Amino acid sequence: MNCEWVQQNTALYLYDELADDARHELEQHIRRCQDCAAELAAQKKFQEQMNALPVEEPSASFLAAARMRLQESLETAQQNRAWYHRLAFDPMAWMRQVRFSPALAMIIFLAGFGGGLGAMYSAKGPITATTPPAEASISGITSIEKQPGTDNVKVQYDKRLPASVQGSVSDPKVQDLLLYAAKSNENSGVRLNSVDVLTSKADDPRVRETLTYALRYDSNPGVRLMALDGVGPFVKKDIRVRNAVLEALLDDSNLGVRSGALHALEPVRADSSVRMALQQLSKEDPSEYIRTESKRVLASMPNIY
Repeated sequence: MNCEWVQQNTALYLYDELADDARHELEQHIRRCQDCAAELAAQKKFQEQMNALPVEEPSASFLAAARMRLQESLETAQQNRAWYHRLAFDPMAWMRQVRFSPALAMIIFLAGFGGGLGAMYSAKGPITATTPPAEASISGITSIEKQPGTDNVKVQYDKRLPASVQGSVSDPKVQDLLLYAAKSNENSGVRLNSVDVLTSKADDPRVRETLTYALRYDSNPGVRLMALDGVGPFVKKDIRVRNAVLEALLDDSNLGVRSGALHALEPVRADSSVRMALQQLSKEDPSEYIRTESKRVLASMPNIY
């Protein structure tokens, strides 16, 4: 038994996870090796400090959101690596490993915490969008007008000089400008008009992704409501839409958006994440309307408890 093996297994020793023979050999090594004894003492002190901290139970909304994101990740990830395949299709093996190795659990927690901060910064920071290659010199979109009774739309935008393009929403150039405006324009009225036009093409995955983005991140509740109207019919067939609508129900600051999200989720109320969220909201939500509507939707489901 060498020092490297001892130091790699010290945490397992502290949590009584080593086999008796390995434990005995480690103890014998510690008596002979001052460096490994010092490592054991340091880890034991760290363990005592961690055990002294209060244990906080996660909220039901946090658990629902975490379960939802895990489900989305598992359903959309490419299963092209052996180790990743095991992670996706045998999560319980990982959970058992975490359960029996507190040291590993701490490492995963720290890694997840750091990743979460990065994701939060990118999600909540300044909203950016990829500029369509053909419109790389666009400085802003100033107005969007629907042509009554037609499928046409007029997009007014600034380049080096003000310019505009007019055509069907299905026109790739027009659609690129609309997608660009929906994500990046500082004028909320322009974003609202862009999302309004795009809702008619929500069956296009690229358009639906932009509407989902607007529902999650746009600062204007009117834009979020319009985006919700566009993606709502796809909660059954698109897991990313379902997750975004569930997030809106749990976390949006606008009661109108939350109410719309609740009704949009009724077709998938049997989904475990949706049902769990409704059960929580029916008991704890500060809005009486949300509590009442959650109870109504739950009552329409037989044998949900």
